Amino acid sequence: MANQSEYDVAVLGAGIGGYASAIRAAQLGKKVALIEKDKVGGTCLNRGCIPTKTLLAASNILEMVGQAEEAGIHIGDVTVNFGEVMARKDNVVSRLAQGVRHLIKKNNIELIQGKGVIASKNRIRVVNPEGEETVVSAENIIIASGSEEPKPSYAKVDEDTILTTRGALELKKCPQSLAVIGGDIIGVEFAVIFNTFGAHVEVLDASPNLFPSLDVDIGRYYQRVLKRKGIRVHLNTEVKSACANSDGKATVDAVENGSPLKLTVEKALITDRRNPSSTGIGLEEIGVQTRDGFIVVDEHMRTSVPNIYAVGDVTGGKMYAHVALAEGIVAAENIAGLGSSIDYKATPVCMYCQPEVASIGLSEEEARQQGYQVAVGKFPLLANGRALTLGKTEGFAKIVCDKETEEILGVHLVAPHATEIIGEAALAMQLECTSEEIGQLIHPHPSVSEALMEAAKAVTGKAIHF
Repeated sequence: MANQSEYDVAVLGAGIGGYASAIRAAQLGKKVALIEKDKVGGTCLNRGCIPTKTLLAASNILEMVGQAEEAGIHIGDVTVNFGEVMARKDNVVSRLAQGVRHLIKKNNIELIQGKGVIASKNRIRVVNPEGEETVVSAENIIIASGSEEPKPSYAKVDEDTILTTRGALELKKCPQSLAVIGGDIIGVEFAVIFNTFGAHVEVLDASPNLFPSLDVDIGRYYQRVLKRKGIRVHLNTEVKSACANSDGKATVDAVENGSPLKLTVEKALITDRRNPSSTGIGLEEIGVQTRDGFIVVDEHMRTSVPNIYAVGDVTGGKMYAHVALAEGIVAAENIAGLGSSIDYKATPVCMYCQPEVASIGLSEEEARQQGYQVAVGKFPLLANGRALTLGKTEGFAKIVCDKETEEILGVHLVAPHATEIIGEAALAMQLECTSEEIGQLIHPHPSVSEALMEAAKAVTGKAIHF
């Protein structure tokens, strides 16, 4: 006989979207159950954002050490203990996971460990690792089941030779050579990590530019950055197969600009778009509408079943942790009757290599396609005093505006600290600021953020330092 418990809200999945929605619902006075079959924190904390940014922090330190002589600092032989680098990554993940568990307990949320399947619009059956079943009854359900690693038809992933990010984050040593399939943010971050630690890296992507989802100027500029780092980039390249050989190496067969390309490397890493974790959780049985496996939701995060909500990667929208968090809060507030909705216009997209990349809003191409008369302001980091003091002059700031109103439509940064500066742009866009208002705002000197100010002034030809 299964145990039964009743709640106001049951959340399926304890990733960032799930635990954020659970905490917000608890803050609003709801009795909440949080169901998780694996590790609290989900993909972002355990196999995504946090571990990769920890590895990037280490690779950035190593890169800075290599540039120390430019600042007059002479360092002897430098060695990398890859095992210790990975151990620090695990420690950071563990500490943050412990913090999330503390937040769950602090907010009186019941964490139920086990695989949950939605049995009806008000019940979830949960089977724990010991095989014991619990029936969770709830007035409202939030699905935050996340996403899974890609399973492309051209490759058989074994997480040994043919890797996804899951396998790459568990490597015991840095491979001598690596083919990264995918030239968007995740692929480039991993390419830079392993290149810095000594691997020969080649990146393959079917698009004509890196970061195909971002402004074309970012992709074109960053291709030169990767070339300087020693990373080979193959664009307009369709991968036909990636397979493990009997000698333990990987062979990648592709077509680059119509010509055959064959790479033999120690490892191949697939960073294609992730798949929704939506099968086997009972969606079909209760009539939740999906599209290509992703759950269809409205601006209130409500599904086709009125008391069931969905947030995060499983909805297939902007698959970023910060978006999942925002969606989780919106879902919880709607359950509490607050009438919240989500606006994706001011959603930052960030990459944490050096130089960092940050983008928000429309690219120049998207703005033109949407019928705007576009005005663009651009400012190079070479003309920024703070960038010169840091010895990091690669990059630029670019602002895309409506020419008639000067309303900011998009901001695109390649710069040190770009992922922090983009917060200013997000606030400006949320408040519908104009480029003139950003240009008139007094920025600290010297600071990299002055590049954003100068780009805003450049929209109307008023940049001071370029």
